[in-house]
Amino acid sequence: MQNSKKFGLVGKTTISFAASVFLSLGGFSLNGADYDGSKIEWKLDAGLEKDRFEETMEERRSEGMRVVDIEQYRSGRSTKQAALWVKAMPSDEWESQRELTVVEYKEENENFLKKGFVPVDIEVDRVGATLHFGGVWLKSNEEFTTEMKFGMDDLMFSNFYGEMADRDYRLIDFEAYETNGKTRYAAIWKPKQGEKARFYRGLSKEEFGRVSALMEGEGFRLVDIEGYNVDGRLNFACEWVSLDEKQSSQFAYHMMADEFYQKNAVLANDGYRLTDIEAYEIGRGEIRYAGSWTTGKQRVEAEATKKDRKRDIFRRPG
Repeated sequence: MQNSKKFGLVGKTTISFAASVFLSLGGFSLNGADYDGSKIEWKLDAGLEKDRFEETMEERRSEGMRVVDIEQYRSGRSTKQAALWVKAMPSDEWESQRELTVVEYKEENENFLKKGFVPVDIEVDRVGATLHFGGVWLKSNEEFTTEMKFGMDDLMFSNFYGEMADRDYRLIDFEAYETNGKTRYAAIWKPKQGEKARFYRGLSKEEFGRVSALMEGEGFRLVDIEGYNVDGRLNFACEWVSLDEKQSSQFAYHMMADEFYQKNAVLANDGYRLTDIEAYEIGRGEIRYAGSWTTGKQRVEAEATKKDRKRDIFRRPG
């Protein structure tokens, strides 16, 4: 893991959304797991206010989709949501929760673990003085397991990252948030499947660009992006994994809303699917967007097995 100096960035262009911007883009053939870049039917809903977002969640579930990434962010004076969806496999079960206190989130996670679900996405956002936790949990027949931890400071995260690397796990989701005037981190890991992984945090906008160019040149694809502010300065964290021979990928960041939508439409038309979306504030309420897109081979569901799943125990650092 590498850390870099922090760098401040203040934007000058104000972004505004229509009251309820809706975007839905179809992907390709059947279905596959997340984090592997396989071909799969997918959709994106963005810029939705709470009531419309709740309606869309029910619509997508009825269509056989499952949510894999949820973003909540402030746009002007409104709180907006975005969700990235993929077609669920026949055996998939999933659940999502939002607007939980830290105690409620811990309880929900423990309950889901007991039922055989594992966390695949964690979202922490602040509305005024209130800190909200949310997430997505998945249960499938493919022995899919993850480990999640939150409330970590710099040293805790560095130590736990090293521990997980020693266990041959890689990050699939990283979240930075502020509580009591301090930055804390949450993250989810999954076992590697032969791929190489690289993770960087504390990068300035310029450093993120340089690291991204280097990783692309070495055959890696971006799987998770986090833009966050520390002491009023913009930072990026990013997780990269090695491409297999049948994959290709692209990424873009620091885009205004219309730039992001145009980029997404062009790449979808070229056969890419959006695998990660990030909305982050650059100052004075201005929002920018980042995304990662991947193409890959078709993947089908593995046959169910009777072997007991080993579920990782939820832990929160003291």
